[in-house]
Amino acid sequence: MNNNPVNLGVDCKVENCHYHTKGDKCTAEKIEVCNCVGCTSSADTFCKTYKEK
Repeated sequence: MNNNPVNLGVDCKVENCHYHTKGDKCTAEKIEVCNCVGCTSSADTFCKTYKEK
């Protein structure tokens, strides 16, 4: 885990992400969501900020 403060505006359920913390929160300073082609639901998008633990 890193020492960044919890970003209360971002929920994250990706437990193997470096930025994931207790309560399914994110500690990344900011997030970037990748552009997708033909997105029709949230399942079609990706967090580019993801970093493996």
